[in-house]
Amino acid sequence: MSDFVVSSKVKGAYSVHFIDDLQTHMRQLAAGAKVIFIVDEKVDRLFSDALAPENPSVRRILIECSEEHKTIDYCKEVIRRLIAANVRKDDCLVAVGGGITQDIVAFISSILFRGQDWKFYPTTLLAQCDSCIGSKSSINFDHFKNLLGTFNPPSEIFIYPGFLETLSESEIRSGIGEMMHYFLSEGIGLAQEVSDRFEQVLHDRSALPYLIENSLRIKRAIIQVDEFDTSIRHIFNYGHTFGHAIEAITHYAIPHGQAVTIGMDLANYISLQRGMIDRTQFDRMHAILEKNTPSFAFTESNIESYFQALSKDKKNKGNKLGCILTFGPGKLEKVFIDMDESLRNTILQYSETYHS
Repeated sequence: MSDFVVSSKVKGAYSVHFIDDLQTHMRQLAAGAKVIFIVDEKVDRLFSDALAPENPSVRRILIECSEEHKTIDYCKEVIRRLIAANVRKDDCLVAVGGGITQDIVAFISSILFRGQDWKFYPTTLLAQCDSCIGSKSSINFDHFKNLLGTFNPPSEIFIYPGFLETLSESEIRSGIGEMMHYFLSEGIGLAQEVSDRFEQVLHDRSALPYLIENSLRIKRAIIQVDEFDTSIRHIFNYGHTFGHAIEAITHYAIPHGQAVTIGMDLANYISLQRGMIDRTQFDRMHAILEKNTPSFAFTESNIESYFQALSKDKKNKGNKLGCILTFGPGKLEKVFIDMDESLRNTILQYSETYHS
């Protein structure tokens, strides 16, 4: 895998490095700069030897990383701990963890001292293949997911594939779902390749770096044109409008990337019903996505809660749902559709046909 640079209007540019010796790399970073490590406590337990500082005076803060902790109140707690650690404007915050760690540290670094440097070691497949680049950080507010946030990329990103060895099958499936939404935004080739090699991708961690690199390549091309998500970057909401609402009504029991997998399949079905794609196109994409689809069904008992969750999506306009539909692989478009009885019936029909 080759290192690369992402252009950014926020920071000029930031670099992505692929590393193979975590312990040496982190110790060199700690020795060469004023840093404070902010580490997901679960990652710290799993990689205690590599993450243990050579110098005991190196400042480290362990944080709890769950959806419930991605809040203003928890960020305030972390800031208090940074103050206790004598944080200064010229310190660099070094985040080690997944997407929630990234969101917390990116948000804090954007407001602390009116902004300070931060770097990132993404530890999950989701973070390595997606969220580590793109500048976005978001935290939840009350019951609203990702309502507050900033555009604040790290100055450097260090991708260590060894972190993936400890991930569960569910976490790998979540990352696969996120990568698939990038692959289908480009075309059918990579998505079909994942489908053809699905068992290998699921169980052989050495198969993942190639997919991570391609996922970041696709995302990089778009975010360098539309970093602030005002136009073409909207296509990366493919599957997410419908997926976020699934996460909400299941209280995050379904991992993000798998919820997005259902979301893409549902978006494709709605596209089919609206005449945007034909049955052959839908069936081919469905066959690819169903390998990564978790057990879930829309029913009369949860459809109203689902509609309520959809109605809170920040991309909506009035009573119209803002979502990404498809004219086929590589041909995505933002559409506003009525949240009415017709949509309700379409969703129930989709679930009855494919998830009963």
